[in-house]
Amino acid sequence: GWQVATTPSFGYLVGFVFAALLVGAMAERGMDRSFIGMAAVMAVGNVTIYLFGAGWLAATLHLGVGRAIALGVTPFIFGDVIKIVIADLAFPISWKAIGGRSSRS
Repeated sequence: GWQVATTPSFGYLVGFVFAALLVGAMAERGMDRSFIGMAAVMAVGNVTIYLFGAGWLAATLHLGVGRAIALGVTPFIFGDVIKIVIADLAFPISWKAIGGRSSRS
């Protein structure tokens, strides 16, 4: 219900929706067809989530930008970079496993 919208984490949920739209549009335009391109697309998705999430976190907890980033972004950057690298490496393997055609093969 509406109670979720009043929690500090609500911005991250909204960010996921916008990140999905943005990343999907970028992928449809072929921006995910190389290792660097795929990493960039996923990084844009993460930054989108961070912007919405940290922004909402700052607004609901009355934090400054620096403090919101320190609490709502910094602790997650390392793990997100690791996930981007793993996903980027798995992309061509996944396409082969499902019988699809990866433009990187």
